[in-house]
This record gives sequence, structure tokens and C-alpha cells, in this order.
Amino acid sequence: MADSIDSPRPASPWKRWVLGAALCVAAIVALEGVASLALLAHDIADLQPPPVENFRQAAYDSLLGWVGLPNLAIRDNFGPGLSLTTNADGLRIHRSVSRAASSGERRIICSGASFTFGSGVTDGDTFCAGLERELPGVRTINMAQRGYGIDQSYLYYKRDGALYAHRIELFILNGTDFDRTASSTLNGYPKPTLGISKGVLVPRNVPVPHWTGWSRWEDAKPLLPRLRVMQLLRRQVDVSDRAQYRRIDAQLWPVTDSVFHDLRRLNEQRGSTLAIVYLPSLPEYVPGARDERREKIARSAAQAGARFIDLTPALRAVPRDSIDWLFITPNALPVGGIGGHYNAAGHRWLANRIAGYIRDIPALATAAASPAK
Repeated sequence: MADSIDSPRPASPWKRWVLGAALCVAAIVALEGVASLALLAHDIADLQPPPVENFRQAAYDSLLGWVGLPNLAIRDNFGPGLSLTTNADGLRIHRSVSRAASSGERRIICSGASFTFGSGVTDGDTFCAGLERELPGVRTINMAQRGYGIDQSYLYYKRDGALYAHRIELFILNGTDFDRTASSTLNGYPKPTLGISKGVLVPRNVPVPHWTGWSRWEDAKPLLPRLRVMQLLRRQVDVSDRAQYRRIDAQLWPVTDSVFHDLRRLNEQRGSTLAIVYLPSLPEYVPGARDERREKIARSAAQAGARFIDLTPALRAVPRDSIDWLFITPNALPVGGIGGHYNAAGHRWLANRIAGYIRDIPALATAAASPAK
């Protein structure tokens, strides 16, 4: 019997193939989306509060957010034999430091964050301590604090560091310290920010609120760009790393310029020379998005009348097969949160390079600076 005119005709082979291929693609796309969400959910579930030892070793400060606790002596803080010691002023140094310098004493203040503090290395291995070995007769004062942005380093020096007689201030920063300046929190811990009012730098978010507890959501926000759909949108709207840095820089650059100018003024008042030092992180071994920022920092330092020391070219001159020997690799030590910092060999390398840049500064050969009044 002939087929009814209403009977559906069987799909042609090529249509069945197209349909099957479309279903396979749809299934792969759905699986990719589910996998992306599942991985994000897994990463969020694995989030942990910031290492409590960092903030048990610091005290609340209404201007700075936090500052180092005094008189710490923790033998294995970063691992076996890797000690952490602070003096009566909460500085990472074994000895007390008077405000006035003794006759002929040449002092250098090291301002900065965890790279300068020496997270992951013992007290005597920080590059700030190493400068004393590289520059005989020089005494260093390590005023760095973990987690600081350049706003906090500036405010700390202005309030406390400038009280110590010194000949040079090394104001040390890296890209992460710069980024932190855009935020009023670090891992949920409140911190100050800086603004400009009538041409003058003004601390904001002060008094700094007390910490009310860790927020998983705040720590999860930076993970959202891992979603594939977010990565696609980033490309469509040109939210590249370079574009992101440019937006942050546009927000912070007037503040950064003012910080550098005021630091130079404060140092000049105390007979000291300001040197701004850029420490590259391991990813900066390869040219990338942060190069443009470093060039702007160099120009800003020059406009402020400060010496600028950029160790990125020196790092890139290290043979590729040796570069890992200067940094702490993730999970290399039992204390979390220090992967990517310079190790003891890296700090020796930094001390040697920085000493080479500053040993010709006249302040190291002239009469000692007068004590701050």
C-alpha cells in the first residue's frame, strides 16, 4: 500500500548527522559550563581565612589597620629554623633603635610590605638585614609590615619612621602593593586608603574599623573571572590585564604622585635621601602588563626628585634555568601564604643589587642626619 501523504518522511542522512553533531556540541558546551561552575564552587569551598599567625603577630592600629607586635621571638615561625623577631617598637630587628643616631652612624630605613619584611626567611636573611653586610658600617631599620599597600607604608613612615634619624629611606614596592592601595580591605581586614583634598593627601577610612570576621564572599570575588563566560566577556569588553591595570592606575596615579612628592619632602626635612625601589615578582621575569606601570612609576619618581631603582631588568638577566632558585615555590614550606616570595638566596641577590645602586649616594658619606624633633 502506498504511503499516506501525511506520513512523515524519514530524515535524510546528512540532516541526521547535522542534528547529531549539534546535540554533541550542545552537550559539550553544557558540560563545559557545568565543569566551570563545579570547579569554581570547589575553589570557593576550599577558601580558608587568612593565616591567623599573620594577624596574631600584629596589633590593631586606628591609622594603619595593623602594625607589628613588639618583642616577638618565634623560633620556627616560617618553618624549621626560620625565626621571626621584633624589637620593642614592633620592627623586624633584633636590637632596640633610638631615635637619635650615634656619632657617625649611617642608617637606612626599609619601608615596604611582605617582600621587604621577609616572609618565608629567617631574621638575618632579609635583604634589609643583608644591606648591613653589603655596606660595612651601615645600620638598617626594617619597618616593613606584611600585607601593606603603598598607602600604609607611606602613612607608617610619615608617622613613625620619620622619627628615627636616617640618611636614606628605601621606599620599596611591587605590583601587588600598588594594587592594594585601591582597596579599603585586605582579606576582609579593614585598612586605610588615600585621597586628595585641595591638593593635599588625606587618609580615608580612618579611624580604621575593627575587623568583624572573615568573609568567604569577599575572598570569592577574585575567583569569578575563572568562569569561562566571564573570560569571554572580558575579551569582548577588552577587560585584559593591561586594561585592568590601566583602570587601577588611572584611579591611583594622582595619589601615587603625591605620595612620592611628600616622601621626598619628608626625607629632605630630615636630611635623608629618598630612593624608590621596585621589586619584581616571579611572573614579571617575562615582559607583560605591568611593564607599562613600572615605566610610569619611574617617571613619577623622577618628577618627585627621587632616585628610582628598578630590579626588573636585573631579574630578567638571570638565566632562565636559575630563576626559580631565587623564589619560594608554593608549598615549599609548612607555612601557607608565602609562595612567590623571595627565598634566602633571593634576598642575598636583592641586597647585593640594591647596595650596588645606593653605595654612591652622598648621604652615606656625609655627616649623620640630625635626630627628628
